[in-house]
Amino acid sequence: MISVDLEELIAFGIKQEVKGGVPYRRRTGSPKQYVTYSCSYPLCKAKFRVEEQNGVFTISKVNEEHCHHIGVEMGSHYASKFYQKWIELYIKNGGKQFLAQKAFFDNFGIDTNNKETMKLFAQSTDALKHKFYRLDEIIAQRLSNDPYTSLEAFLNNLQEECPDDLVQFDYNGDFSEFTIIYAPFAAKELVHSIDNPLHVDSTHSLIKGKIQLFAVTMKTSQNTIFPFCYFLVNPQTSEKIQECLVKFCEFAHLDPQHWSADCALNIARAIEDGFPLAQLSWCAVHVLRACAKVGSYFDNPQNFENFYLAMDFLTLRADATNAEKLAEESDETYEFLTTMLEEEEPRALKYFDKQWRRTKEHWMMLYRGEGDSTNNIAESHFHQLKQTFFLGKKNERIDDIVITLITVVIPNAIIKVQVANVLNEERAVRILTRAGNQIVEQRASKHDECLKLIQHILEIVESRRIEPNVLIPSLKAILNLAQRSLKEE
Repeated sequence: MISVDLEELIAFGIKQEVKGGVPYRRRTGSPKQYVTYSCSYPLCKAKFRVEEQNGVFTISKVNEEHCHHIGVEMGSHYASKFYQKWIELYIKNGGKQFLAQKAFFDNFGIDTNNKETMKLFAQSTDALKHKFYRLDEIIAQRLSNDPYTSLEAFLNNLQEECPDDLVQFDYNGDFSEFTIIYAPFAAKELVHSIDNPLHVDSTHSLIKGKIQLFAVTMKTSQNTIFPFCYFLVNPQTSEKIQECLVKFCEFAHLDPQHWSADCALNIARAIEDGFPLAQLSWCAVHVLRACAKVGSYFDNPQNFENFYLAMDFLTLRADATNAEKLAEESDETYEFLTTMLEEEEPRALKYFDKQWRRTKEHWMMLYRGEGDSTNNIAESHFHQLKQTFFLGKKNERIDDIVITLITVVIPNAIIKVQVANVLNEERAVRILTRAGNQIVEQRASKHDECLKLIQHILEIVESRRIEPNVLIPSLKAILNLAQRSLKEE
């Protein structure tokens, strides 16, 4: 057990991440007296606990032994939270932005030739600096000290200013139960121009009280991820989720045939009941992540390993090129799995029956097919929300989150789609062809591209195809960032 200040805590965390080669995840204990940082690699037990009192951080229960099993999927990648905090402090203490990353590498002796280590610190200082300035913009948007009063006032104004959007806020007297739905009018036309599955996912870490934020997303023809609908419900029952999904589809005049989601049972039941003829595919990565966390249900560690390998095969590894072979091998593996659980693992069997047996049509490759094996579209959207728009922070006010989604996130997405459409038609700005991560063709300088983007945004505003009020916070943030950059130079 050691006591350190904030800078020493950051240095300790970076040391652990470099040693493991992957970022550490932050989890708040219950009761909220401590925070646990743990290696994000599946099944790895490396972690440490931190308790804070009066600016002094106590580090305890340190496990530095990493165990990274070959063949286990890493899943989504996240940049180092310790790196982000160090850069934030460096800039706030007067450090130059263009020197920040180099100063970080020099300070901690980071090997810039190590590609795996460099993934931890890949986030640009431009993105991080934008985050710090966005915090002031978020606070300025509040309409009341009470988050629900602030949110209600904002949504009431929004309904008057944008009557064609889907806006709903129903609640009881003390806000212990509520339903919030928002979808922009632009989603109605755009969703019919795309022949891709609708992705549904949620995150509970953004809003205080672990209130889940749900998003309906899809990749557009311009390869951008568009958030067609956001909704929040409390309690998070399948009935309330179903109500929101049905409401959005009615608003958009949409009859979806294919949904993609993680393995949350409440989302699955909502789609099954609300859209009984639609296909639902569960994300294979989410399935395996969930399976990797249930070792405590097994009495025999070898049975747990066999369970994970069987689920991995049924979900992701089976050969889908031969239908007859796929059916035969899947049936044999599933029979082996269920027999083992029934005969040797009663607690694990109870878990399996609840989570996986009834839902096998959603997660087994035999039923799902080879395509659409991941829900990475929704995952990457939430990752962008957390890291770019909400500054990597958690447990924020509900009005801060919802107002930012409506006034910043969705307008940015709409502009991206509209600008991309114009650029594709005029062929005026660079055309990018990617081979791996290499840009092999670039037809305009970044300076020219900035001018083109500004011109197209101006044309969109002048054409009155979008409500100017929803653009103002984003434009102010961009202007503020540009002015600050000029001052530093």
